[in-house]
Amino acid sequence: MEFDDIAAEVRTDGLVVVTLQDLRESLDYRKLGPRVLAEIATTLAGAGLGYFPRRTIDENDQPRQWEEVRIYAKNSAVGKIIDAVLEPGPANDTFLLEVSSQDDAKAAEILDQIRTLIES
Repeated sequence: MEFDDIAAEVRTDGLVVVTLQDLRESLDYRKLGPRVLAEIATTLAGAGLGYFPRRTIDENDQPRQWEEVRIYAKNSAVGKIIDAVLEPGPANDTFLLEVSSQDDAKAAEILDQIRTLIES
């Protein structure tokens, strides 16, 4: 699978689960290592994509090809919510409260789903 295919799938589906092997192969690398992970992170950011769990790419001294990450478009509705949960702070707290006040039941459900994804 090419990187552009992964990016297109994210834009279509909103959230895509891929392995480190999928990402490595999409960028034509033969082996995983901290430098390849740094390149993956840079490429994802350059395409406007985010990922979690972040430690799988950002703090992984011994990456394994089977490890999974979730890729999302940072400028999408779900991406903004995921970033707000992953990057706590006053502005993101306000954003989450605004989202939740629009429809408390729906917002609570969405946040529960995001927490479940982040914790897995």
